Amino acid sequence: MRWHRRLSLLAGVSLLLWASSGLLHPLMSWTNPRPAAMAPPVGEPLDLPAQPPVLAEPAGILRLLRQDGRVLWQRASSDRQQLRYVDAASGEPVAGADRERAILLARHYTGLAVEPLASVVEVRHYDREYPAVNRLLPAWRVEFADARGLTAYVSTGEDRLASLTDRRKRLLLTLFQTVHTLDFLDGAEGLRLGLGLSAVGSVLAMAMLGIGLLLRLRRRSAAPQARRWHRGLAWIAWAPVLMFSASGLFHLLRLSPLLLPAPAVPAQAVQGPLSWPGELAGARSLSLLPLGEGSAVWRARYDAKRLRLFDARSGAPLADEAALARRLAGAGASADARLQAGFSDEYGFANKRLPVWRIEGEGERVFVDTAFGLVAARAGGLDVAEQWSFSSFHKWQFLDPLGKAWRDAILSLGAVLGLLAAGFGLSLRRRR
Repeated sequence: MRWHRRLSLLAGVSLLLWASSGLLHPLMSWTNPRPAAMAPPVGEPLDLPAQPPVLAEPAGILRLLRQDGRVLWQRASSDRQQLRYVDAASGEPVAGADRERAILLARHYTGLAVEPLASVVEVRHYDREYPAVNRLLPAWRVEFADARGLTAYVSTGEDRLASLTDRRKRLLLTLFQTVHTLDFLDGAEGLRLGLGLSAVGSVLAMAMLGIGLLLRLRRRSAAPQARRWHRGLAWIAWAPVLMFSASGLFHLLRLSPLLLPAPAVPAQAVQGPLSWPGELAGARSLSLLPLGEGSAVWRARYDAKRLRLFDARSGAPLADEAALARRLAGAGASADARLQAGFSDEYGFANKRLPVWRIEGEGERVFVDTAFGLVAARAGGLDVAEQWSFSSFHKWQFLDPLGKAWRDAILSLGAVLGLLAAGFGLSLRRRR
């Protein structure tokens, strides 16, 4: 009882702040703007140039695109941070093509074909409006001049929608990040981590001590009404509070940059003469993917079901896409490879990219995006455990069979119970 009371101020205030800000998450989910399309635009079959491009400089990835009535080569630098466009017919550089592609993608994903634009800005760093959870950089911020201030963040290098926001979501997201994740301390990660550990640890310890008190203390009918309410709520709030705090603590520790630095992504590029396969007629998308050690592969997509791979040096057809996924993952030919079309505990929504190939490696799972020739995520033992605990105990995705609306409602009820228990507990402390 003595330690429960000593922790009550820090833990009670922390629980009030985190539970109230946590309620913003389902609210954002309910009120978020919805994209008009989920998949990238699909054009008509490409008009292929007579000859493959000459790569005098290293290219990280090369894509053939149809844009503004002509066919362009999009060439990425070896680190994929710079994009250049060349007319496929004349070989002349095309200025401003990346900005125009960003606008094209934003209109596709929002469905706003004629709405005037308020601003179009290239984004090369994460910020509070576009946090690191969005994963895709560089990106373009395309804001429309409508009443909502609808804004699309799009990746022109992958034709993906990274984020869709408006004025209401920006306000809610700022409140959530300030209180729930303490992101205003991003420049002082040690301080942010210390405060988070102290606050979440105190909630966890106070909840466990409270459970011990519930089991050991006898109910006293003469107890003040606030104390009876506090105990009654504690009987049903202890499980949500323990689940939220324990999974949140694990999440905080596992993902802190101080404890888990971001892995370096090796840059790969291809350079020199290329061969043009003779079976590309009718392709709707064409990409050149570097595989390291000077080798590369043409990836041609004809329709939703037909995909062909060709050696970029010889033009010869290659094995199926699973073999490409194993090579990109650095796995052997016998490694288990499965196409994954949806998110899971091992490969969550934050990873953005779908579909991916799941490669069973030695002690870890590697998820490969063969469309862009890169490793989307690696999941070892601790990574899988953290993602499972966060999705199960923090987001309560075990309730998904009931539907998202019911899951969010029950999750919010758990947060409200924690809020009320903390409120009555703090009122008892004030009276003492």
